[in-house]
Amino acid sequence: MTGLLKSDFRRILKDKLLIVVGILAVVFAITLPLLYAVIFSTADVLATEMLGNMFTAKTLFFSSFSIGNNLGLVAPVLLAIILCKDFSFGTIRNKIIAGKSRSQIFMSLFISCAVVLIAVMMLHAFIALGISLIFFEYQQTAFTLADFGYFLASLGFEILDLLFVAALLSWLCANMKNVGLVIVLYLAFAMALVLAGSILQTIISVLQMSPGNEKLLSVLEFFNRINIGSASLYIGVGTSYTLKDVLYLVISPVVGIGFFLGYGLLKFNKKDLK
Repeated sequence: MTGLLKSDFRRILKDKLLIVVGILAVVFAITLPLLYAVIFSTADVLATEMLGNMFTAKTLFFSSFSIGNNLGLVAPVLLAIILCKDFSFGTIRNKIIAGKSRSQIFMSLFISCAVVLIAVMMLHAFIALGISLIFFEYQQTAFTLADFGYFLASLGFEILDLLFVAALLSWLCANMKNVGLVIVLYLAFAMALVLAGSILQTIISVLQMSPGNEKLLSVLEFFNRINIGSASLYIGVGTSYTLKDVLYLVISPVVGIGFFLGYGLLKFNKKDLK
């Protein structure tokens, strides 16, 4: 397994597309805070007060991890192209001939995908945080030890969602016929989650304006909370998490990771590699 991981990491790190991903991570991290700073500086006093809670380094940092936001959408696609080269170039068959089991190959694919994806998104988010702190406060209130704990907890939830994305990518790369299909299916899946979250949030906002919709609101909020495409609406936007918040933010990605890894292993072990 160690040899497989070294081989996979070496191949990914040598791929020129990874350089493109890194460049995009830096460009997005620099340009977006600058854009928001320009918008904030040109707004009038009333708009500045209204936008103050939106344009903080804290919100910009955690929004950087959204699967439907800039790098969060582009990075998995480019990473899928890199990972799928193992299958299109026949490398997988060589690994099996060398005595590696399919389960080991699949898990090595997942681990390498997860580590690279998390590293790229962390690079992007922390550069964005550094640039944002030049123009905005971290948050509207003073930063305390409790805020540091909240920051670490929120970061853990973001990593869990990235592991979900890595599991999904690994399943697609290992079991689809070509990289084009992998990209289309991933984009369709990610955008469906994000779109569903946006629609549900809009409906919830409208229903909250009139009384008598409590039961329907609770149902809609439940589905919105378990939707990973809506995670950016709940991670890093407050000051603490309740037990209910933690369960919503943990159970969905864990179930998704378990499903895609389990089903991916089952299908890959039966796949005919030509």
